[in-house]
Amino acid sequence: MNIVWATSEAAPYAKTGGLADVSYSLPYALAENGHNVSVFMPYYPQIMAEKCDDTESAYELLGVPFGDSNEEWASIRQHKISENLSFYFIESDRFFDRPKLYDWDGNEYSDNAERFIFLSRAIMQAILALDIKVDVLHCNDWHTALCSVYLKSALYNSFDNFSQAKSIITIHNLGYQGIFKKSNLYWTGLGWDYFNVHCFEFYDQLNLLKAGVLTADMVSTVSPTYAGEILSLEYGFGLNRPLQHRAVQGKLRGILNGIDVLEWDPETDKLLPYNFSHRDLTGKARCKMALQKEFGLALRPDVPLYGVVSRLAEQKGLDVFIDCIDAMLKEDDVQFVIIGSGEKWQETALADYAKAYPNKLGCHIGYNNKLAHLVEAGSDFFVMPSRYEPCGLNQMYSMVYGTIPIVRSTGGLEDTVINYSAQNINNATGFKFYDLYPAALRDTMRWAASIYLNDKPAFKKMLINGMKTDFSWHHTAVEYEELYRHANSRF
Repeated sequence: MNIVWATSEAAPYAKTGGLADVSYSLPYALAENGHNVSVFMPYYPQIMAEKCDDTESAYELLGVPFGDSNEEWASIRQHKISENLSFYFIESDRFFDRPKLYDWDGNEYSDNAERFIFLSRAIMQAILALDIKVDVLHCNDWHTALCSVYLKSALYNSFDNFSQAKSIITIHNLGYQGIFKKSNLYWTGLGWDYFNVHCFEFYDQLNLLKAGVLTADMVSTVSPTYAGEILSLEYGFGLNRPLQHRAVQGKLRGILNGIDVLEWDPETDKLLPYNFSHRDLTGKARCKMALQKEFGLALRPDVPLYGVVSRLAEQKGLDVFIDCIDAMLKEDDVQFVIIGSGEKWQETALADYAKAYPNKLGCHIGYNNKLAHLVEAGSDFFVMPSRYEPCGLNQMYSMVYGTIPIVRSTGGLEDTVINYSAQNINNATGFKFYDLYPAALRDTMRWAASIYLNDKPAFKKMLINGMKTDFSWHHTAVEYEELYRHANSRF
């Protein structure tokens, strides 16, 4: 199949979250399976310049209709990864020459509607300019959802390049939908007949994700449980009815993400001071000591050590974590290491705990990739108390690194972690809790600590179960191939 992947970010070029990881690893896996894959994304010069030395010009002057009669100009860079995988970067300084991808100092750019409407239109124009014959147009989140609308519109449906194409849209996080003032419809070049309940209209505003969901041939999410959760009022963020409509049509699927098992491999990870495997855990014990030393904690091999690497945001449930650890720091013989940034009050609260309990809690405000790998390798437990989690990657990294996850049972956390019980020890990989309250999280962390301290064989069995779990992209790629064939009956 000829697959076009449309995204706003992809690792290692530009990344804010899991979308970037998926947008490299899944196209790579699909290309390895023999498909021709073209990935389109913006070129962010302030972020990507040093990472794009190997790019070459693919198209110098790309005309992009913008609004009723205006035309913007862009160019296309290409990074050819293999014979059948290329990354194409849409270069337009007006829209993408920014210090960050979507916001600055916590405030979204005021022209984000224009920026990503332009991106979607530019991708469609680039497909024509590069003469790519499309079998599958795979859109991701609201930033490129408009491509699905364009594919069905009179603006593009008559071109041979799209005559056999079917569109897929993957929802990586329904909490972000691309909702803007309806006047922004002007930039799309589409008429007001598209501003209706079956397309863009959302409480008298423009909703780009909704339009993509309702026009795509198939809709997917990044875990099976999340596909069911978003049909509810609680998790649907106002789109539960349109998503229910697609589910009834048989057009909604949940496919679990994988992880990059080359980057995240404790046997070969160059970012770790010591490597290890499930056959020899000596290096993991040394990583724990290195982690304690890095954060200035008491150097003790016997104390339960909980790790967190997270955005400090409401979605991630770190407010509940902050509420629950006060009692543990006062009463329990435990340690915590935390890497994160986000809401200022959470940053301040964690920093205050680090000052009050310097031997028990270490905190790094910000993100450091090398340190994140050490947290995954050196912790005994990894805590993810998410309010909702479309897929989650850190719980999978943790298991591969022999760190037992403690998670709230939601979304991909429910799908990837097998809860501990004495009867299920041969399969168990972690600990789950269900009600998002400080007491529930605290009781679960104490439950995990009791197993660590009092049942070493069970703890080690869970640890090894997780390390042996296969989270590679191979399984995910096969499921997406089936999804593509379902959408496009020619295959």
